Amino acid sequence: MANHTTVESINPADLPIPPEGAFRVIRACNTESTDAHQLGRLLERDPVLTIEILRIANSAYFGFSGKITTVSRAIAVIGQRTLRHIVLCVAMRDALKPGQLPALSVETFWTNALRRAVCARALATHTGLDDDTGFTIGLLQDFGLLVLFYLNPNRIAEWPGLAELAPDDRYAMERQLFDSTHDQVGQQLAESWNLPQELSLAMGFHHRHPTHDIDDSKTQYCHLAQCADWMAAVFTSADKRHTLSNCQALLDKHFGVPRVETDQLLSQTNELLSEAAQAFGFDVGDQVSYDAVIQQANMRLLEENQNIQEMNWELENVLKERDRVAAELKQELDLAREVQRSLLPTDSSDQLSVFGLNLSAKAVSGDFYDFLRLHNGKVAFCIADVSGKGMHAALLMAKTSSLFHCLGKSLHDPAKLLTMINREIIETSIHGMFITIVAGVIDPETSDVVLSNAGHLPVIRMRHYQPVAEYPALSPPLGIMPETLFQNETFNLKHDSLYLYTDGLLEAKITAQERQGKERLINIFGKYAAKPPVERLQYIIANLRQHCEEMEDDMTLLLIEGAS
Repeated sequence: MANHTTVESINPADLPIPPEGAFRVIRACNTESTDAHQLGRLLERDPVLTIEILRIANSAYFGFSGKITTVSRAIAVIGQRTLRHIVLCVAMRDALKPGQLPALSVETFWTNALRRAVCARALATHTGLDDDTGFTIGLLQDFGLLVLFYLNPNRIAEWPGLAELAPDDRYAMERQLFDSTHDQVGQQLAESWNLPQELSLAMGFHHRHPTHDIDDSKTQYCHLAQCADWMAAVFTSADKRHTLSNCQALLDKHFGVPRVETDQLLSQTNELLSEAAQAFGFDVGDQVSYDAVIQQANMRLLEENQNIQEMNWELENVLKERDRVAAELKQELDLAREVQRSLLPTDSSDQLSVFGLNLSAKAVSGDFYDFLRLHNGKVAFCIADVSGKGMHAALLMAKTSSLFHCLGKSLHDPAKLLTMINREIIETSIHGMFITIVAGVIDPETSDVVLSNAGHLPVIRMRHYQPVAEYPALSPPLGIMPETLFQNETFNLKHDSLYLYTDGLLEAKITAQERQGKERLINIFGKYAAKPPVERLQYIIANLRQHCEEMEDDMTLLLIEGAS
């Protein structure tokens, strides 16, 4: 683009220069031979800087014990290193006044910079790095962007859009706008001002990987700056889900910070920002809370991944549509019921070790089960529940059942089988509908079982009258995400029974206010454990029907028997 000011073309004389008095103090702090008396005399030459240091040192943010009333006391209490960082922060704050860029909200820039600073300080404290160095790095690391606008005032109109981008997107946009980036400019500034190396490197390498000749201690501050950038962007970026996800990934990668500790660090950001703003004389105004950030991130997740709340909303619309056309489809439903019944297996036997029963609440069912003998003598089985009821669920049930029966003959790994079915379902399924399913394979001779549970209720393993294990879902339902990774569990079922069931058995109403629930259901399984398999299923369903006021949902039960 025209009128770029690149890093190579920047003349140091064109850059905003911090006050010379502040630089004299910074250079003195960097010199080991400088003592407190000499620093005091330097500060006394600049009464304005002295007053500012005393005000900041006495602020709640730094929390030094006791009232600091003199320069000598300030130097003795806070030390030369912390003094250097405070002076440097003040100097950079005053290097570019708001009036020099009237079309750009310098206040917003410094608010964002201060948020990075408090995030960097909190993370430094959490990870054992120097917190004052972290604060200074966070405050200065994007100063190069302010300089780029200072040198390219025709680009100031782009500032609001840049401010709402995540760090990686903002970095790419800077390159398009300026043919250079803030970290390149920042490193040049730091070197020309002879700043300490850990500050200069962090300003120059928080988007790029540091060179190999940089020692690990200074590389850590580069990573600190990168993480602080993403932590602060959680509050300012438009896409908070993406930003929060990347922020967590970087914190875990560089510092091993788990999600719960990330939440703790981010939840204190606004309080620390307010304290730091008061210390450095900024007006940051009202800030978005971390709870609001999480809410926005969750909303974005809802939009992209069709989570439970949105699917329920879609499901309600599907159910309303079903009700509207129910009368017109009466004859078709009768025919569909016959077709559905024909899809259920009819060859249960002790040799197969698998037994099933399905009871529809309506004319057609969204539940189904299936099993079939494989050419190697093993038996493949499944139980599934399609979201919703009515014709839509019945059609999706029929497709899923057919896919299982067809693909299961040659694909004997349950997880791989579900992966294939999931891809087929997503290609043509109705938006918002999904299928919970358990698929497995049993060897009737050895009782070895391989099982994969995709969003379905936990499979119950019983030994006579007592439950001995549960196998909950390790993957989401079918029909939600195209590239889901499904997982298998393997175990031996000898002497035990496996109960697979749909939610109609759990949600059967005992009274107007009380439903069956898993504990009662397990008791019923145990009550009839001595019955033969087919008879046992009939007794279980009869018991449920006897005690429930109304059958609101389909009831499907699959029983897998291990060898005695």
